[in-house]
Amino acid sequence: MRALHLLTAFIMSWSVASGQALSFSQFYNLRTSLNPAYVSAVSGIEVVGGYRRQWSQVQEGVQTAYVSVAMHPCHLPFGLGLYAVDTREPFFGYRQQEAGAQFGGFWGSGKTEDWSFHTGGQAGIGQQRVDYARLLFSGQLDPLYGVVNAPPAFFQGDGSRVQTFDMGIGFVARGPWRSGNDYEAPMSWGFSVLHLAGAHDVSFLRIGGGQSTRWTGHGAVAFPLANEFRTRTVAYLNLLLRVEGESTLERTTLGAIFQYDQVNFGLLYHSNRNPVNPRNTNALSLVLGADLKFGKNIQCRLQYSLDGVLSGLSQEASGGGHELTAIFTFPQTCVLPGLNAKGRDNRGKTNCFHFAGKGYRGFF
Repeated sequence: MRALHLLTAFIMSWSVASGQALSFSQFYNLRTSLNPAYVSAVSGIEVVGGYRRQWSQVQEGVQTAYVSVAMHPCHLPFGLGLYAVDTREPFFGYRQQEAGAQFGGFWGSGKTEDWSFHTGGQAGIGQQRVDYARLLFSGQLDPLYGVVNAPPAFFQGDGSRVQTFDMGIGFVARGPWRSGNDYEAPMSWGFSVLHLAGAHDVSFLRIGGGQSTRWTGHGAVAFPLANEFRTRTVAYLNLLLRVEGESTLERTTLGAIFQYDQVNFGLLYHSNRNPVNPRNTNALSLVLGADLKFGKNIQCRLQYSLDGVLSGLSQEASGGGHELTAIFTFPQTCVLPGLNAKGRDNRGKTNCFHFAGKGYRGFF
């Protein structure tokens, strides 16, 4: 009987992934998936990949993969990017895929332009499908958090593939928080809205409805842990915040990540609130990471996180969540150098605020 209950909960979870936007615990690493404005906050070229697996205890679990490429043309105040996401569960034949383009611009503020402001947008096309011969329930449970909103109209049809079109916009501000003359803490905050077009069906099926608009507010600040900031600082305490709203679902994530030179570790607390779930649910993520450098021009960050359920669905039922991310940056790479003014330095520098020179490898 217990196995039947677990299977029932698992089957009921299926339409949840179809009804929600991509959501990683390590949102601070996959920042262009969180907010398209970050496409203009890179130096040179940035390549990001993420992989997440949930419900590993039952069948093959829910698997999500994300990859993006962002680039900043030399000395031009904008950024370009491409992204692709694939969410699937083999047993029930569920799959959601999307690929698109991102564009963003930025401008500086202040005498030294240590503050930068970024705006951006994205547009993507995709497809969604599920095997209705195996999908027995239409209720929804999030694999990590619990009950969420009602099934979208996409999956009320006959199970055929549905082609979709989606849009999103975002804004980000980055700069230093100062206390006195000697202490500075880099910070970032922003806001994004996804599913502006509702991920509407653009296929011949013309299924009505679409995904709920999703808004996200986020922020981060890194406090240098040193007596004299003017000395080389290698230790930072990063505080992170993410607040999301999608239909009746509200999520809040609070985190603290300690960074010492090239390694980091921390905890993220996730809270989910929904009117249809009287218990509400929450989870805790343990994150571990390291920064690597290959030669003079290639930097890499590798990070792993383990999500554990604190309430709602049991850890035994869900298996928690496992997540891997990798970020490769090529800061000295100059994209489209021919567009620069003659005689300018072509090393791909930007006017965006960077907390360089003091061991900082921050998030956001």
